[in-house]
Amino acid sequence: MDEQKVWIYVGKGEFIDGIPARDLTESDMARLDVDAQAAVENSKLYRHAPRKAVPAAEEEAPKRSKEEPTGDKNAKSGREKKE
Repeated sequence: MDEQKVWIYVGKGEFIDGIPARDLTESDMARLDVDAQAAVENSKLYRHAPRKAVPAAEEEAPKRSKEEPTGDKNAKSGREKKE
């Protein structure tokens, strides 16, 4: 699976020493030191990549608490079962 690009290179051949003159992924940015990351962020050679929407199937389903009702009106709670 390809990593998502976070910075798009628009430098048309220009470059910053030590920084790849291409689109950058999160791993590329993690390999750069703090100064190089700041150089990318403040440079006219890169622009933020648009974030891709996460498909609904990949979104994390909300976690239901144990106390939250399930919607089944006929189901008895653990406390009612003991009585």
